[in-house]
Amino acid sequence: NDDINDPCVFNAASLDLQNSIATHGGVTAAQIQESIRKANEVVSIIRHHFPGALGSSEILVRVKNVLETYGADNILLTQSVCPDEINHERGDITNNFIEEIGGGKVFHLGGLAGVPFTGKTGFGAYSAHVASGGHAFVLQAPHIGMSNDLELGKYSRDGQDHAGSACGAAVGAMCHCMAGKPMPDFQMYEDLQMNYLIHEIGKRMSALNACAEGNDRQAELARQTHQIGKDMLEQCLSTEFGDANSMLFVLTGIQINMPFEFEDYFQPLSFDVRKKDGSVIDLYQDAFGY
Repeated sequence: NDDINDPCVFNAASLDLQNSIATHGGVTAAQIQESIRKANEVVSIIRHHFPGALGSSEILVRVKNVLETYGADNILLTQSVCPDEINHERGDITNNFIEEIGGGKVFHLGGLAGVPFTGKTGFGAYSAHVASGGHAFVLQAPHIGMSNDLELGKYSRDGQDHAGSACGAAVGAMCHCMAGKPMPDFQMYEDLQMNYLIHEIGKRMSALNACAEGNDRQAELARQTHQIGKDMLEQCLSTEFGDANSMLFVLTGIQINMPFEFEDYFQPLSFDVRKKDGSVIDLYQDAFGY
């Protein structure tokens, strides 16, 4: 089906064709059809493995609509995402949120694979910076790449002639466990984050081995890594900040580094708001409607 039913498909195909025109002076009808086919194939794979995933710009619009409903302005943003540079490019959800929700500011909680390795101390330091009457917003997500050959768990980086792992730490931890290597010693402080990931991925190898090798297993690895990060995040969160009306918004999911001319996608997996009275309100349906 060569119809376009996703604005990100349209944008990606349009940019691809613009580049062809700039380089070659024009495009043929066959090239237009191929650009649309290729873009639709990318989105079809993403929708299959990450149901509900949307372009970063659409996620931003939906989240801002919910925040406006709650009258939540004066927000201090924190993010627990992997430091990989492909997660922090113009148009990525991270940068969109910094500019449009965080007012250009962000406190970083995350380390490898988006796990909040700064821990309770990091969250405590962050939340202590929230203004009186202000609110806190947490974005937590691992990431997964898609290469130009449409392989999940890989990414075609600028200036390199081959695709590399993304997330490299998550893939590396899984490969360590699949090879049957011994669990690393936590006393090896020079690589503490990776050692933690290997131990946690090791606990989840039955779920990973149950998946077919390739895109199925890489998608499951992203889901398992998300759960590792979310489990740690829940141990760190607190509403002891701001004043009696301050709220804590928490959005978690999977950041998807897209190939070609696509903006990055994001699969939201949980979204809620936590109030000072201990109540937790699920915002997922309000924001994403599925």
